[in-house]
Amino acid sequence: MPVTGNAKFPGGKGRPRSSGLSRRQALACLAVMGASWVVSPLSNVFADQDPLVLAQNLLNAGKIEEAVTGLSRIVAADPRNERAFILLGRAYARSERPAQALAAFRTALRINPGDTYTRMLADILAQKPLPEGQGGQSGPGRRGGRRAESRLEKRAIAEREAFMAGNGTHRAGGGPFRLVLDAGHGGPDGGGIGDTGLKEKDVVLEVALETARQIQAQGTGVIVSLTRLSDIPLSVAARGACADLYGADLFVSLHAPRVDDPGISGLHFFTSGTGDADASRVAKAARETEVFENRVSRDIQGFPLAGRTGIEQGLVRAAVSGWQRENSRRYARILHETMGRGPFSAEGGIGPADLSVLTSVTAPSVCIALGFVSNKKDEAVLADAARCTELAGALAVALCEAGRN
Repeated sequence: MPVTGNAKFPGGKGRPRSSGLSRRQALACLAVMGASWVVSPLSNVFADQDPLVLAQNLLNAGKIEEAVTGLSRIVAADPRNERAFILLGRAYARSERPAQALAAFRTALRINPGDTYTRMLADILAQKPLPEGQGGQSGPGRRGGRRAESRLEKRAIAEREAFMAGNGTHRAGGGPFRLVLDAGHGGPDGGGIGDTGLKEKDVVLEVALETARQIQAQGTGVIVSLTRLSDIPLSVAARGACADLYGADLFVSLHAPRVDDPGISGLHFFTSGTGDADASRVAKAARETEVFENRVSRDIQGFPLAGRTGIEQGLVRAAVSGWQRENSRRYARILHETMGRGPFSAEGGIGPADLSVLTSVTAPSVCIALGFVSNKKDEAVLADAARCTELAGALAVALCEAGRN
């Protein structure tokens, strides 16, 4: 299950904090302003009379304990209130109480067994590694029909244990920066496979775990959650649900694709959108990454905000969308400027890409191509433990810089 680590930012130079609103502040403002956008009596009614909307607003504002207290009272008075249990589960998840969150989601499922979205949230919290010998295809790492752990998997297990061992420090005060790191692919979906047999799913998991561990060790005040800690399959919908579940201020999906052009190389930072059909190096990398990564369905909706349906819900999402695009680009620029080329020899870039994993979330989101396993030089970097640690360290520094802004 996703775990978190938090502390305080170190001193030193950095960019001044942006005057823009955080995701939670923006959503809270939208909730207050909703009535002025919609010429409908519902706009006034739901804001004033629905206690679940009040709880949702507390979550959006980062007032987690107040939301937990209010929702606990609601479910005590109305033990069949499915929506209250779902919101309570989200509140527990954001306050780093996954066991209580899972219990709340399971109670909601007992009330409504057909709620597939809540079942997915419960599965995220209860995730475990795939049983040995299941979920993969024959190839490197297989011996006599029994799955042997690859070198990268062993390193990832060690990083996971180190990260979890450091979990539990808490920063005094409120308003920490919430980061969700997504290691792409997993389980039977190995992602790209290089000429030497290097699997994208293993590389990005190793880098995600090491990055989270380094952020935690630095004492940065950033709360880090991971969509997966081991070799499990996750749909695009589940990855987007993680961003909603943990109230992400920034969602970063890590990949190392295999594309048709072996000359495409280096660090690339993609934000949701479509670019001009030009022949630039970055645009070509974006198009080829889209072709490779968009192999899963795109039927995903963000977590419904309590009390909002129809036109109210649509307006809130439309308003968040413009804010999301602007901040996604801002974070991508910070990451690109801070990381540079990283351990790769080729120049990377930054640009838009129509990637389903980015359209699955309402938080600011960036997809980072940590090189390409289809490029021999990139694959050699990603197969080297020391270079991967260097890459994770550079990413950790860049993400901390993003958290300051």
